[in-house]
Amino acid sequence: MVAFIRQYQYNSDMAPDRMQLQSMGKKGHESLKEYAQIWRDLAAQVPPPMMEKEMITIIVDTLLVFYYEKMVGYVPSSFVDLVFTSERIEVALKRGKFDHPVLMNASENWGK
Repeated sequence: MVAFIRQYQYNSDMAPDRMQLQSMGKKGHESLKEYAQIWRDLAAQVPPPMMEKEMITIIVDTLLVFYYEKMVGYVPSSFVDLVFTSERIEVALKRGKFDHPVLMNASENWGK
């Protein structure tokens, strides 16, 4: 039993932590939904387990300022609601519904 624990201890040692989650950012080629799925998968490995409210707070803090401004006052009831709303913002941005010159010129670099 001790040998087994020693052999697989690195899994526990390598688990992501809250600081890693806070420093993440969406890559330019990722949709917000893809980013949220990757982020949530990592969040599920953080010890001790995170409450949904904490996950929502942390992921919103990782978004670009434009998205953060749109989401900061919004209090979703679940992580799924947050992703749905983020997707709506992303689609509206792609369709030119927001008059934001910096984003209009750099739409390929949203998550950088």
